Amino acid sequence: MKDLIVAVADSYQEEVIKALLPRLSLTHNISTIDFDIIRNPGHDSGSYNNSHNLLRLFVNQYSFCMVILDYEGSGIESKKSREEAERDVEYKLTLNGWEDRCCCIVIEPELENWMWINSPHVEDAIGWDNQKKSLYNWAREKGFMPRNGSKPLRPKETLERALRSTRTAKSASIYKRIAQQASYKDCSDLAFLKLTRTLENWFKKK
Repeated sequence: MKDLIVAVADSYQEEVIKALLPRLSLTHNISTIDFDIIRNPGHDSGSYNNSHNLLRLFVNQYSFCMVILDYEGSGIESKKSREEAERDVEYKLTLNGWEDRCCCIVIEPELENWMWINSPHVEDAIGWDNQKKSLYNWAREKGFMPRNGSKPLRPKETLERALRSTRTAKSASIYKRIAQQASYKDCSDLAFLKLTRTLENWFKKK
């Protein structure tokens, strides 16, 4: 039996998780994890509504399962809080054989919130090298980020604007590069913290 299966909503989440999980065993109290990743064909809304059906097939093949989806684009934004959505998915997984071996991570508003890590690696990944000001100063001057904030109010749209500014095509490989190189030591995103706490609970180093 393998350690973990992770169901994601798209290729961007897949590349980020693929890059992050091996690194977390180096930066957190997490042992090396033998994991696989699958994509939900229904993307974020499908991840919320039918991950229990998708993962039912693997209940005897993995010790644990995790579902990751964006809050925005899931269809629940005006109906449920992030925490309520996570509980809904976990409840359905529990009824379908995963019991206390499952976890749902809903990123609010979306995955790009994990990409806004104040690191030179982010600027390198999006080709910001030749700009006259730092990426974060640019975002603040444009009004995309509060003066004293650490992340844009609209992280996805702001990252896309930055990519257009550098004439860099958006791709999952950019997200992967950030996840591979930037430091997440001080990341305060609630979904990211739930991810690390859950993995530490499941795979604590002995």
